[in-house]
Amino acid sequence: PHHHRRGPHQPRLVRVADPVRRQHDDLVTGLPQADRQVVQALLGAGSIGTIMGALLCQSGQDVVLVDNFRAHVDTLNQCGAQIKGKMECTIPVQAISPEEMEGCYDLIVSLTKQTVLRLSLKNALPHMHADTIILTLQNGIPEDISKEFVSQDKIMGGGVEFGATWLEPGVSELTTEPETLGITFGPLNGRITEDTKRVEQAFSGLHHTHVVDNILGLRYSKLTDNSTFSAMSAALGCCWGDILDSYAAMTCIAHLGREAAMVIEKTGVIPEKIFGFQPLVENLGFSSQAEMDTVIYDYWTPRYSPFRSCKASMLQDIEKGQPCEIDYINGKFVTLGKQYKVATPFMESAVRIITMLQEKELSLANAWDNLNDFPNPVWV
Repeated sequence: PHHHRRGPHQPRLVRVADPVRRQHDDLVTGLPQADRQVVQALLGAGSIGTIMGALLCQSGQDVVLVDNFRAHVDTLNQCGAQIKGKMECTIPVQAISPEEMEGCYDLIVSLTKQTVLRLSLKNALPHMHADTIILTLQNGIPEDISKEFVSQDKIMGGGVEFGATWLEPGVSELTTEPETLGITFGPLNGRITEDTKRVEQAFSGLHHTHVVDNILGLRYSKLTDNSTFSAMSAALGCCWGDILDSYAAMTCIAHLGREAAMVIEKTGVIPEKIFGFQPLVENLGFSSQAEMDTVIYDYWTPRYSPFRSCKASMLQDIEKGQPCEIDYINGKFVTLGKQYKVATPFMESAVRIITMLQEKELSLANAWDNLNDFPNPVWV
């Protein structure tokens, strides 16, 4: 894998204006000399997109943030992107609504919800040229939708490694430490090319970028991450720290993770490691309470403790009265479970509970009681 990571002595997120320095950086990192910058459109400037777009702008990239929430777009243009929480700064950005897109973009970075991905890419289609790359960074397996718009060799996908909460127009809270500000991504066809390196360079404003040649392996790891802590955060109406502090909630995490690992094993895909997490049966499997406790305390807890203040985007959607991505997350494992004949009772429970919260058949006010609606532990 290629790594692009700043050394501790280098100041993070500094605009490099000096072209001599820029050329030197290109030579040092072995990235191709480009005759011009990659022109980017970032679709979906929500909690994650606002922070990512701001950091890319700050690093001198040619990027425009595209979002359909007018008040957010106007505030970003007038006041800049304001980041709060684990990082406090305001960064000037350029933001537009989808109908204001013009010309063509070399790179379309998509951070929209899967629920509107197809529509947002359709809107962007007139602004793609023959070599435009689509990089999908949202949850689920969104590359299936990208295939409807560009050829497979122009599709990349990845996962975001930091957490954020949308506060108000123009303002996003970083809920994880600044050193989590990175992405892991790769080409759908697994071939690392000059295009891949150009995209990696375009994200040099983040703390790190990590290129993989096994994008489905990355997707399944991220899907497990979302189907465990994000799902329980949404189902119980809480932050990840509340889950870590509850043995009953962590029992559900352990069972969700084991179901995911068993399904992934059946697909034949080898999951990639993300932030030290790799959903293999050997890591997440158990067949007794003692073994489950070991998985909870030795595997899950140390890897997720840095994310205690995270709140699932699915929960943020439910709070705003918007449809969430549950069918693309836990719902994906339920579908795969049926396909590969793996029982997924905890995944099914998460889908049912979160769907009922979304439809207001259950109330977020007493969502913690939903713990009682998950199945009893299973040891086999």
